[in-house]
Amino acid sequence: MKIHTRFWFLLALSGFFVVLDQILKFIAHTNPFFSWYIFKPWIGWELLKNTGIAFSLPINNTLVIIVTPLILLGLAVLLLKTFHKQPNCAGAYVLIIGGAVSNYIDRVLFGFTIDYIRLFTGVINIGDIMIIIGAILLILYEKKEVKK
Repeated sequence: MKIHTRFWFLLALSGFFVVLDQILKFIAHTNPFFSWYIFKPWIGWELLKNTGIAFSLPINNTLVIIVTPLILLGLAVLLLKTFHKQPNCAGAYVLIIGGAVSNYIDRVLFGFTIDYIRLFTGVINIGDIMIIIGAILLILYEKKEVKK
């Protein structure tokens, strides 16, 4: 697959997951008392209005709203720098940016991030999963580069 084709595919895929995440967040937010579990209380669906950042760390929402666009801009610059040299890293950055944008939308609209997937002791969303997968991919690519 050509580099440009791969990039547009990853961008479209990331966009799809952002839209899906926003739809599921809307469903969770408009049905706050609905919950459903595969293995109660460990795996399932439940609403959590996360006022913190990663791992529910308490950070002022105004600070998050101001700083997040700067971080996203930095990630976009890294994406553009690595796009031709390391297309696989570019895909990881696209996932991270997509997940961060989805969570940022919640912050601006509601003052918190809407989480809805119960996994053991935490509640996450698709945006969080995108960020985690992107970060893992970056770590794996870095390890691969170090070995070369």
